[in-house]
Amino acid sequence: MSTMNEFKIPPISTLVGSTLGNFFRVLTGEEISPRYYYKIFLTALIILIITPLHWWEKIVFSRKLKHFKLEKAPLFIIGHWRSGTTLLHNVLCKDPSSGFMTTYFSLFPNNLASKWFFRMFIKLNIPGKRPSDNMELNINYPQEDEFAFSNCQPYAYYNFFYFPSQYREIYEKTICHKQLNEKEIEYWYTSYDRLLKKALIDSGGSRLIIKNPVNTARIDKILKLYPDARFLYIYRNPVTVFYSTQNFYRKLFPQLWLREVDQGFIDNLILDVYQRLLADYQTQKALIPHGNLMELRFEEFEKNPAEELKKIYSGLLNEDYKVVEPYLIKYLNSLSGYSKNTYSVPGNSLKKVLSEWGHYMKLYNYDIPDDLVVTEATEGDLRI
Repeated sequence: MSTMNEFKIPPISTLVGSTLGNFFRVLTGEEISPRYYYKIFLTALIILIITPLHWWEKIVFSRKLKHFKLEKAPLFIIGHWRSGTTLLHNVLCKDPSSGFMTTYFSLFPNNLASKWFFRMFIKLNIPGKRPSDNMELNINYPQEDEFAFSNCQPYAYYNFFYFPSQYREIYEKTICHKQLNEKEIEYWYTSYDRLLKKALIDSGGSRLIIKNPVNTARIDKILKLYPDARFLYIYRNPVTVFYSTQNFYRKLFPQLWLREVDQGFIDNLILDVYQRLLADYQTQKALIPHGNLMELRFEEFEKNPAEELKKIYSGLLNEDYKVVEPYLIKYLNSLSGYSKNTYSVPGNSLKKVLSEWGHYMKLYNYDIPDDLVVTEATEGDLRI
């Protein structure tokens, strides 16, 4: 597996952007390892100190949100992690008319009105590159919204990063809304709508572009909020997705979790969640109105991005691609020196992936990637 710079963040939870009430609601009932008590204490202390700024936030944005409406149908980029969602998001957000959630907002969604106070802190502590793929990080770049959502209400899927052993229960609650009462579900919808509208107000633009792999299984809920929403689903060779996600999670989990699990557990988590997520997508995509969904093969986008972008604008967004083409192509050209990760994997590990995800290999017509280096002899052939 390719080597990368060690990924480190300060001993503060990413829940530091929460209100004090939400912070304790996320932690209530969960078992925390004693070694993380200091992290919890320090995070709670910071939240307590900045709580007056949360009150100011409510005053400022209650006025702005009161009569705010989206000008255009929002675009939701969906697909499993490591399928190309970030690349697609970054490209489309170069459209001058786009609005999006910034990296700053993803960390401090309750402190937009006091952004000046936090920007330097984040600049000093944010890693230079993502742990998954070496893509550059910047507080003003587009970012997904699930960490921000964790800081706004307690039913966000990324809480599983803090308590990975609870990932099944967290999936059921935060994605399927099982075990939530009517009041909690209504709070979920209200919070998410408010979060996305704040993102558009903060970044400007007329069309909101949201990238969040979790929404792959939340199509029914997105449509309840935004019936005319557009969905752009990107998929990639499942074998590549597994090892890229494994690389990502093994680096990220130790920086976020409040109770540890071993690497074998993480691998099984990846195998399980992929199947849950894609099964829910296959079930729910029929709910999307005709013409509002486009499915995109990552390898096709990688090979001919200009042609695929043209299809997105003409077939999904119903807009003139020529108007935005210079902005999008300029960004793509800036990535010319970027190199993807390569993977050397044990044969028995690959056999397990093919066994668990063989259905999706066939569904999307994929074979074992040519650039995958398989080590160690295994009994029998590697078959899909």
